[in-house]
Amino acid sequence: MLTLLTHGGNDEFYSFSMFCTKAALLLQMSGETWQRQDVHDPAELASMPHSKLPVLSDETGTLIPDSEGIRRFLEQRGAEFDTGLSAVQKGQSRVLIRMVDEGLWLQLMCARWLEEDGWAGMRQTVFAGVPEAPVNEFRAGVLEGLHFAGHSRFDSSERLARLSQDLKAIEGLLGDQRFLFGDDMTAADCSAAPMLQALARPPAAPQVVDVVQQHPRLLAYISRVMDRTALELPRAA
Repeated sequence: MLTLLTHGGNDEFYSFSMFCTKAALLLQMSGETWQRQDVHDPAELASMPHSKLPVLSDETGTLIPDSEGIRRFLEQRGAEFDTGLSAVQKGQSRVLIRMVDEGLWLQLMCARWLEEDGWAGMRQTVFAGVPEAPVNEFRAGVLEGLHFAGHSRFDSSERLARLSQDLKAIEGLLGDQRFLFGDDMTAADCSAAPMLQALARPPAAPQVVDVVQQHPRLLAYISRVMDRTALELPRAA
């Protein structure tokens, strides 16, 4: 059986990592039999490929890192996530996934790690009960990375303006469809819905949540993907 090694979650999130949730949705769509195993030990996390999650362990114990690596692995085993899409739509899907995974992700990182009210929420949820010193040290490293990437150099109003533009673009692509490319879920939904959900709820900073909440069509879309699918996803043992 396949085992997804993932970060934990709570009643609001299947996992606090949107990429772990993305991997879970891909696994569920693939039709594979799988189970979930949460990783809590920092030493175990450090031993993972790239020292991050998600990681998929196959039947031989081989570790497949990263949500996109997991997607390729599943496709090599016969999974098809974009059934019925034209070549143009598949190209649009790839562009959208990159936008979500690398653009909206930076928005989420700033909303959770940079903004002080978002960080306060992280301390109360993701890092509840964890000693302050190592958490603050880890945060400092994250903030350094965000500064290097350049996103945290913008002020909050600029980040919110860019977020609004991205949300409108996704909303325009969605239109009146059930999912991003029609009546059935595709790989793009596995990326977009978890990321949008994270931006729409604490511990994301309130000002970020407010921007997302102004898009009821996207909120309904998130519910279609997450509220229904999450009921079927394996829970941590």
